[in-house]
Amino acid sequence: MNPGQSPAFLLIARWFRSCLGRVRGTSIGPRSTIVRAEIIVAVLALTLPIIFGQAVSGVLTGYVTDPSKTPVPGAVVTATEKRTGVTTKRTTDASGLYIITNLVPGVYSISVEAPGFQKSVQENITLSVDSKVAIDVQLTIGTVTEAVTVSGAPPPLQTEKTDVAVVISAQQIEALPVVGRNVSELYNLVPGVVKNFFQIGKGENPSEFNNTMVNGQFFGNSEYQIDGVTDTAYGFSGFQIIVPNQESVQEMKITTADYDPEYGSSAGMVAQYVTKSGTNDVHGSVFWFNRNKFSFAADPFTEKIPGTGKDGKGFGPAPFNWNQGGLSLGGPIKKNKMFAFGDYQLARASQGASLTATVPNDAFRTGDFSALASSNPIFDPLTGNADGTGRQQFSCNGVVNVICPGRISPVAQKLLKLLPGPNLNQATDVNYAGGGTAGYNTDQFDIRYDWNISDQDKFFVRYTYLSSLLKNPPLFGAVAGGPAVGGLSPETAETRSQQIALNYTRTFSPSLLSEFRLGVVRFRLDGYQADADLKTDDEVGIPGINLGDRLTGGLAGIGVGGPVGGWFMGIQSGVGIPRLDRTTGFQFINNWSQIRGDHQIRWGADIRRNRFDFLSVNASSRGNFNFCQSITASPAVNGSGLGMASFLLGMPCEFDRAIFTSRFHICAEQERSPMAAPELRTAASKPRLELNRHIRSIG
Repeated sequence: MNPGQSPAFLLIARWFRSCLGRVRGTSIGPRSTIVRAEIIVAVLALTLPIIFGQAVSGVLTGYVTDPSKTPVPGAVVTATEKRTGVTTKRTTDASGLYIITNLVPGVYSISVEAPGFQKSVQENITLSVDSKVAIDVQLTIGTVTEAVTVSGAPPPLQTEKTDVAVVISAQQIEALPVVGRNVSELYNLVPGVVKNFFQIGKGENPSEFNNTMVNGQFFGNSEYQIDGVTDTAYGFSGFQIIVPNQESVQEMKITTADYDPEYGSSAGMVAQYVTKSGTNDVHGSVFWFNRNKFSFAADPFTEKIPGTGKDGKGFGPAPFNWNQGGLSLGGPIKKNKMFAFGDYQLARASQGASLTATVPNDAFRTGDFSALASSNPIFDPLTGNADGTGRQQFSCNGVVNVICPGRISPVAQKLLKLLPGPNLNQATDVNYAGGGTAGYNTDQFDIRYDWNISDQDKFFVRYTYLSSLLKNPPLFGAVAGGPAVGGLSPETAETRSQQIALNYTRTFSPSLLSEFRLGVVRFRLDGYQADADLKTDDEVGIPGINLGDRLTGGLAGIGVGGPVGGWFMGIQSGVGIPRLDRTTGFQFINNWSQIRGDHQIRWGADIRRNRFDFLSVNASSRGNFNFCQSITASPAVNGSGLGMASFLLGMPCEFDRAIFTSRFHICAEQERSPMAAPELRTAASKPRLELNRHIRSIG
């Protein structure tokens, strides 16, 4: 059958041609590079039919011989996947060699039939993702109606591939305990993989993927794939966008060195996930887990402070309640032909925290710093010389080191009304204890459909969706701000991650096979300050900052320095909020494999188009005011001046504000990667030498 006669082939060819038209019109990258990639792909698509690299499948190969170890040509070799009943047939060549590619990972049986010989059956062959298993068969003289069955599994010795990798099976994935059922934690079991000390927070990493370093390489050098489609965030340090649900993973393979040419762009590890498909049997699962505070001990430094809580003995253990549940279901739509699988997982976390902080005590709020007159005298910046000399110490009604009410800024007074007072004591520092609850919810599901169209055509499609909502409130409430209850930044962050993978494989002849793979991955993050919907700057008298949008909503960062009684409210600069991220990746992969005598040649192309839109800056978009000791100090008096006194006067020493004029944007053809991988087998009947040569070009 000619490739052009396949409707699926024609459909993919039309889509690919339209994609190239869009790429041709882009202004990104040298035109010569794009034209070169088009020529390479055109040659592959028009002059040669195409195959599968083993990113989502495996290979069974071997030699069929008679009792004298003479090759048996023309023997029919049938591989049958035990769960689905899907069969794939090949015929041995003149040297007795058979190669069956494009096989979905699973447990197989191989039957070999040839005239004049008994039928031979080898059962319980476990085939992993991106693997090649050699099964040699020696036939026994007899009739075809007789059969020799070997039920024991062959030893799992890897002799056909040179990559350094660890395969984690479905049984191990289900049995090994991991926190939160996060299968990316299993990376830590692989030699050469070390958990990174820096882990990206939930607000930017909704899957909570395990950030690792591999063989000393930067963590952003790794590649993550689900069903052969990239799961890597192009624009943000190469993190993993979606960690698949544990219920959905059939197998994982972690490669750390000597990668196949398909993965030549990675310098760290290549983490490959294969998702489950439906089978001829209906199977499913239901689970639920809960953890709560009732077995927790109270922190003596923040949760058992005398004078706090309902009974004066402390707040007790902070609220905590974590629930995780889900289900999965798979089965046949049409036995041996069509299968469906789906899973869903939710997580609902509510985690409280008790914190201590500093707020202005009652005396400081009224401008009374008389208790610090000898150690920290404050001076009027409106007196003396421009260099600060000659200033007069503050005095009100004969009391030294006191600011009269008429000098206190109205804006400062309004801000102090938003801020809670001390509840531990009237000390200048660490005089407030409080708490709050941060919430984090996720919903994630997968849907997969497999269609065994014929012995020559196979297809599957999968869709994965993940959404998350993080609410991390500030200690002093949404209006007054302050430190985040859950650490990092007080924010509300919503994310949505999606991935779709389509895979179509075509066998044109026993010696020529092809695979088409199409993938789309998207990541969206909207992270805003916790008070983004408020106009607090306007309300306290700081005009021109709240412009009616969420980027500029809320209260400016107010930082009050010491040397005693330092505190802050609002959200200060340096936290990277707001943060808007839009990542989209398109991927088209076309792989071929051809057998010519003792030679197996694989070639193909991987074309990716990535778009990254990003908006964030460490300066506050609501403004940031710092009040320093120096404003109310005298150069002639050591230790003079107080940040709190400068705040009451409404005289900051520094102001910054982020003004967004555009969104950071990258749109790039990350890779146009033709690949060739000839494999040479020598010897008359069985190979004594296997030679692999890989060539990869990245445009």
